[in-house]
Amino acid sequence: MRSIVISMTLALFAATAASAGTDTKGQPRVIACYKEVKVGAQYSVKKVLIQPAERKYLKKGDVIRLVEYPAVYREDRKLIKPEHVVMKEIPCQ
Repeated sequence: MRSIVISMTLALFAATAASAGTDTKGQPRVIACYKEVKVGAQYSVKKVLIQPAERKYLKKGDVIRLVEYPAVYREDRKLIKPEHVVMKEIPCQ
């Protein structure tokens, strides 16, 4: 009886060892592939009026012209997010 239990235990151990031998132990498995992508900085831009639009009459000889000068603005930029790198998932080859 004892020899049957020992032989069954050895058989079970051998089967387990045999299945473990076919396992890909030690070899990595690819789960996903990624590519580094640079994302530019993001800014909040606010226009500030420096000089409003203006119309003037200009006389040149006998001709009088109405000339319009456009408004002048400056842009105030505020950094929201700096430039950074993100990982974009791509198909593995």
